[in-house]
Amino acid sequence: MKIQSHLPVLVIALLLPLWLPMSGCSTFHQANEASLLPPSASGISGMAQIDGNSWLVVHDALSFENGPRMSIIRLPADAPPVFHPVTVDFWPDPDGRASDLEALCAVPSRPNEYLIAESGTWKGKFGRLFHLRLDTGTNKAVILGVVKLPVLADNNPQQVGDQYEGVACIEGADGRLWLLLGERGGSQRFPDGVIRWGTIDLERHELQFTGKGLEGVKVNAPGKWKNGLTNRDISDMHISPEGVIWLSAADDNGDNGTFASIIYSPGKITGNFNAPVMRNRHTEVWRAVSSIKIEALSGPAESVAGSRMSIGSDDENYGGIWRPVE
Repeated sequence: MKIQSHLPVLVIALLLPLWLPMSGCSTFHQANEASLLPPSASGISGMAQIDGNSWLVVHDALSFENGPRMSIIRLPADAPPVFHPVTVDFWPDPDGRASDLEALCAVPSRPNEYLIAESGTWKGKFGRLFHLRLDTGTNKAVILGVVKLPVLADNNPQQVGDQYEGVACIEGADGRLWLLLGERGGSQRFPDGVIRWGTIDLERHELQFTGKGLEGVKVNAPGKWKNGLTNRDISDMHISPEGVIWLSAADDNGDNGTFASIIYSPGKITGNFNAPVMRNRHTEVWRAVSSIKIEALSGPAESVAGSRMSIGSDDENYGGIWRPVE
């Protein structure tokens, strides 16, 4: 959901290569124009890795807006990234095609299957989690099922409600699939980011949350924010193979910016799914980035030396970018 907020001034990140000055340098690294999404596409609002050099991303087009809901970004060897819109022939009723997709994750042990999530309900509609199968040869996806996300607060003209901007899928030792939801924070109803958790049955397409899972764990992004009540503590979530929880946080000043973002880790995944998040004693900024609004985190690009992660941005009127992170 696109809500205006205020901008902090943050130190720039060590990224590969951004059209921004690197910390401690007086030179600029020119961004390759081909890595910018075409004007017909929205920015990147969520991302999951397909393989070492390709990613499935979602876009936050609203129900009445045209344009792709998903795309595949491929990084050929020694060539600019290539953008491929993903088509879906049928979106299930009653609410039809996806609206305001903000997060996704790959389903463990199910090749080519993903969960993509809308940000929340709007006047009682939407707020769905779609289970899909992706055909990377044809760039098409088939919706296998739909689950309603938990509704703690509806979005409507009177209030900003649930804003789920991060999703992670984890397979437990007992074979159950755990779903982590990252509430964005920065609203009057939810001033803090929150990681919530539940289990999902993909055969019956049922989602279950305990009271403790719905309460979740509060998360506050580190660093200095101009307005700590309105910054978005979670703009995406990525779980590393080692179980480290990586989050992006962002702030903006309207659709024309300016923007600022950070990447940080609040903790890691435990083996105890009654309390799956083990908090760090001290949370620090890992990377800080000015001028873009990170809304997507995923695994590294294998073909880029030194890549630790990948990011995607949704810079509103400016579109979005994809970059490997050093």
